Amino acid sequence: VSIVLFFYAGPIGGVLNIAPELLSLSNVYISYVGGGLFMVGMIASLGTAIRNTGNTKGPMYTGIIINVIHIILNYIFIFGVFGLPQLGLAGIAISSIVSRLVGVIILYSLFRRSFEIKVRLRDFRIFNGKLFKQILKIAWPLGINSSCWVFSQLIVYSFLAALGAEALAARTYLNTLESFCFTLGYAFALAGQIQIAHLFGAGKLKEAYRSAYRTLFIGLSIVSANMLLLFLFGKQLLGYFTSDPKIIAIGVSLLALNLLLQPSKMLNMALGNALNAIGDTRYTMYTSIVSMSLIGVGCSYWLGISVGWGLIGIYCCMIADELVRGLLVLARWRGRKVLRQADIGLSEENASLHGAGKRSASLTT
Repeated sequence: VSIVLFFYAGPIGGVLNIAPELLSLSNVYISYVGGGLFMVGMIASLGTAIRNTGNTKGPMYTGIIINVIHIILNYIFIFGVFGLPQLGLAGIAISSIVSRLVGVIILYSLFRRSFEIKVRLRDFRIFNGKLFKQILKIAWPLGINSSCWVFSQLIVYSFLAALGAEALAARTYLNTLESFCFTLGYAFALAGQIQIAHLFGAGKLKEAYRSAYRTLFIGLSIVSANMLLLFLFGKQLLGYFTSDPKIIAIGVSLLALNLLLQPSKMLNMALGNALNAIGDTRYTMYTSIVSMSLIGVGCSYWLGISVGWGLIGIYCCMIADELVRGLLVLARWRGRKVLRQADIGLSEENASLHGAGKRSASLTT
């Protein structure tokens, strides 16, 4: 994907309906940042491996370091500090690459020390076919799920670009503010996923089932409180990003809808991650493909572009997509299909061990 983005930035910008006057800028940004996208994959995989050992602070501190470096380099490159040329958007792209590279180096160092045996470079040559198949069975639906989300977002952003620069800017600024609302909720969803996976692996199925709801309620409380603050002070916060009254007016008109969007997203994150934790990844993949395609993309075009509701219509479809997927994963979790199968498997295993123990005792006697 990085190679494609690097060499085909121009055609991709055209597909996204980017305005002609912005194409030269988009070519620079897509080729630079897109070309370094493989580092995002490395950060995600290394960070996940480290967190799953119980070390959640290491990736957190690394994320803080990445962002601090990114902000400092943005300032230096954009405004030409220390006698450097003013690079503008190209400077932002360069700072993104440099900060991500630093993140990869730090996380790789942590990864090597995350296990009882220190990981060395030659260990990456080890290949276990059986283990790889087990990982692939869980991973390929997750990969398709993530890809589906990325492509749906790209298509939706192409709709936003067709609505004009103001609508695109308003959505971009609001997305930044929203991230502060659901970041803590997403953190709880990830923590819940790790905990549920450990409990499920240990055969503590009832505790795993209850843990998902505990994660959901905590996350909903945090996200709802943050959303209320954003609703009350959103206009002032948008003023820090832009002074354009049209962009601010568009952003303010969407604040009330966010009171529905973010809780729906939290429902989907908490219980979707719970299903992924116990290996039920195909179900989340199927629901994502159907909902994102029909509601997230199809209805967004219908209401936002065809009917003419604009950004409000697209937001309504985003809410519907998140809510539908959230209710579907909730129904799946309440059905306990995978948990019941695991419970039967544990019962059969215990019965087999008990029978073997009796035979051993009889022979000894």
